[in-house]
Amino acid sequence: MSWQRMGGSVGFFSVFLGFLFFPALSSLRAEEGGWTYLTDGKSAPTGTAWEGEQSFVTVAITSEGLRISPPSIKGGSGCSYGVAWGASTNYASVVEAKLKLISGSADSGNSLGLANGTYKLVFTFFPDRIELDQPKQVVPFNTADGFHVYRVELKNKDFRFSADGKLLLDGQGLITGTEKVYDNRDMLSFGAGSSKDAAEGIWQFVRYKHSGTNMPPSKTGVLQTPQGENIQQATIGILQTPHLAITVGRTVSIVPPAEKPESSFPFFQYRDGRIAVKNYWSKDGGETWEKGGGSPGVGAVELPDGTVLTIGWRAVYSGKQGEYKTTISRTTPDGKTVTEDAKAFIPDGAESGVDDEGVSHDSAGVFDHGTILLADGSLLSVMYGGFRDDKVQDPTTNFKCCKTRCWAMRSTDQGKTWNYLSTIAYDPSPGPESPCEPALLKLPNGDILCFMRTTSCKGYEPLYLSRSTDQGKTWGKREPIADRGVWPNACRSESGILAVTYGRPFQWLAFSADDGKTWEGHHCFYSPNKFIQWYNYVATVGKDKFLAIYQRDGEKDPKTGEIITEIVGTFFTVKRR
Repeated sequence: MSWQRMGGSVGFFSVFLGFLFFPALSSLRAEEGGWTYLTDGKSAPTGTAWEGEQSFVTVAITSEGLRISPPSIKGGSGCSYGVAWGASTNYASVVEAKLKLISGSADSGNSLGLANGTYKLVFTFFPDRIELDQPKQVVPFNTADGFHVYRVELKNKDFRFSADGKLLLDGQGLITGTEKVYDNRDMLSFGAGSSKDAAEGIWQFVRYKHSGTNMPPSKTGVLQTPQGENIQQATIGILQTPHLAITVGRTVSIVPPAEKPESSFPFFQYRDGRIAVKNYWSKDGGETWEKGGGSPGVGAVELPDGTVLTIGWRAVYSGKQGEYKTTISRTTPDGKTVTEDAKAFIPDGAESGVDDEGVSHDSAGVFDHGTILLADGSLLSVMYGGFRDDKVQDPTTNFKCCKTRCWAMRSTDQGKTWNYLSTIAYDPSPGPESPCEPALLKLPNGDILCFMRTTSCKGYEPLYLSRSTDQGKTWGKREPIADRGVWPNACRSESGILAVTYGRPFQWLAFSADDGKTWEGHHCFYSPNKFIQWYNYVATVGKDKFLAIYQRDGEKDPKTGEIITEIVGTFFTVKRR
């Protein structure tokens, strides 16, 4: 995921923020919480959001902090760091930067830029003043007499700017919203962002947090090129969160464009580490890929003898109350597959329902992408759909689609029959949240995590997590862990770090260092030029490594005009701090 160079004499903020897209605001009072550090002054990101083409920039860790020195005004000289930090107009965001200015004479020289998906602020630090780009504001201040802590509080289009606890600029009502940003992106950046200025400064830290929402405070992201194009080798570097150091590695091709991969593709990881994506396999942790047999799919489970079971997706009403028909496929280690009928018993299941595309089915619901082997040898899977008495309509649809629930199913005969075990989540109250697309992850201590999408058909809703400590018989209160959550998939590294992928808009990763109790380092690892994308997966490929697998859009085919797509994987190394 390399950054495309932005040459010439135009600064990073003026070039990049021109791609961002911005909407509306209110009052602002940020609640204090845990900080996420873009830099702590002791370790620099090894990659940059923008680095000039000329080799005139020096970035060094000194005893005082991170020193960025571009002693040139030649075109293409400059260095800025940036992340998609998960800001939104729905809640307040706070940024603090501790900076000592050495020199600066042009807009975006020593600068701090932040955007919340709708509005942006870019502050430039001069020896005798601080300037806000748009709306244009000038605040007299001696920035060169030592280190100062600058703080920006932003909610919707209102902001406050202070230094060392003293309010310098009350921005309530100043932002008019005339400038919009590309694709609702959010960004936090700092550094020497102008080729026209030999700006130099020492940054002891740049940190941020979000508040005024039930989302967790740490929401970090890796910002991509504006169009998400031509991403080959990742050089983003290391992002620090309160407990983790996250390094983005290279991107490898899995299913090439010549195969014309479909947007929704099967994925499965075996116990021995092998990974199957569509009809491509890797036996070396995702480093190399070759054609093989088809993938069992993410809803499959591997038995101790190496047999892989795959449950049929839909549970079709049999005509008898509470009884449903599905299938079970068994693939033995020698590659032979046998498919047979199976039954699912859901006493309160609906006899029919309407899906989120308006299509009617004689079904209670579907087995989704989560089946695990329990300690007693039985199988636990998850479904989403509706029960007979689930009559609350999803307000985001234009047809009679009722709000869904998620529930657990158990089999004691290797998938031949399945029985309802427990409801994981259901919310009949008014509102768009409707749990669906559940994914399971079993932890070494026996806990089972269930990740659930609640994204509606309009906009997006949180990703939720519920935990069972008794093998799926009961489930704890579902908690939000991200602000969106289509098609979650999760895994655990050998070192005990958890990773979950989710999407729409864009492709995201988050990590947990405490078995899912808290989540941090939310990364937007791919952001194509469209709101709707398909699904992604994550595999563990080493002690501290993960592989995010997703479809990437490339250039247009000059002959057909179609977008050339491929399935790729991006490596992440995640270590405890």
